[in-house]
Amino acid sequence: MRTTTAVLAAGAAVVAVGVARLHQEQRHQKQRIDVELARIQMDWLTQVSTNDKLATTWAPEDVDPQAYMQMMSANRMLCHLRLRDTLGFVTDRQLRFYVSQLAENDAVRKYVERFGPLRAEEAAENKRAARFTALLLDTVGA
Repeated sequence: MRTTTAVLAAGAAVVAVGVARLHQEQRHQKQRIDVELARIQMDWLTQVSTNDKLATTWAPEDVDPQAYMQMMSANRMLCHLRLRDTLGFVTDRQLRFYVSQLAENDAVRKYVERFGPLRAEEAAENKRAARFTALLLDTVGA
């Protein structure tokens, strides 16, 4: 092998490693942002599911504030599971199991029946979120 060929091959290997590292860093940055956004959302859901005044302010007109609080508590659980799925901490089999367990809860079923279509619309541009939401809607039967 000629020296120039060896230098070019070594240079290409260094570039490949650098590109892989940048891709990995970009993925980790997205995960950090996902975690932070989920934390903000779950903090809000905690507030609205435990505070009568907030629930009264934010509940849709056709939803009783107490029922809204229960639905937002259910949504918090779904968001937690969705984050675990996004970060790759659950297998498909585990996800189906967890969703089926959550779907047995009355508040979860009411949440999905009332807000499932909105959740599906929000998830439309994200394959993983759309898959999660489709599984949730199918399991609940909404």
